Amino acid sequence: MATIVLLLAFYLLHYLFASTTAHTTALLPAMLTIASTIPGMNMEVFVLLMVTSLGVMGIITPYGTGPSPIYYGSGYLPTKDYWRLGTIFGAIFLAALLLIGYPWMSMMF
Repeated sequence: MATIVLLLAFYLLHYLFASTTAHTTALLPAMLTIASTIPGMNMEVFVLLMVTSLGVMGIITPYGTGPSPIYYGSGYLPTKDYWRLGTIFGAIFLAALLLIGYPWMSMMF
């Protein structure tokens, strides 16, 4: 349960950062430190979940990754639609990571 709570916090806090690099630099060491103090935490699986979530969280904001501002700035998607679709697809990707990726990674380690 702690793994899921920390992953959700890590994922959702991306809204507060202007880049994936800043997000990773600021939060990944803190999350790993917190996780390492939890008894029974499988650190290999936790690290894999954290870094895998970085690849899918770029969709949730128009400023969070390199290509996002280009898509947003093209005007192809209005602001409201970008945030709405980011929320929908971000939830789908996170659910897939938790429902498929987490059990699969747990079997590996």
